Amino acid sequence: MEIQITSRHGNKASQTLQETITAELQKLEKYYEKITSCHVILDSEHVDKTVEITMSTQGHQIVGNAKAENIGKAIDDAIEKVERQLKKLNEKIKNHKA
Repeated sequence: MEIQITSRHGNKASQTLQETITAELQKLEKYYEKITSCHVILDSEHVDKTVEITMSTQGHQIVGNAKAENIGKAIDDAIEKVERQLKKLNEKIKNHKA
């Protein structure tokens, strides 16, 4: 899986933050293994921090957005949203009867 991390509005993501995000996203492959790429946008324009995760899979695109006062909380919330969508996609594929 190719992971791209982008920071907006002048605040660069530290190396440890990037490694943490990468590790968390790679854990999501156990829910749906056909993830091809992932783009994470970290935005800290005002008091609230915003995180947007866009995952591309074979034939599907999954997006999770989260906003919080702390960047860590926003990342966790966005990953939870994406995880829920991946589980749902996997269930749909498993339960499909040809």
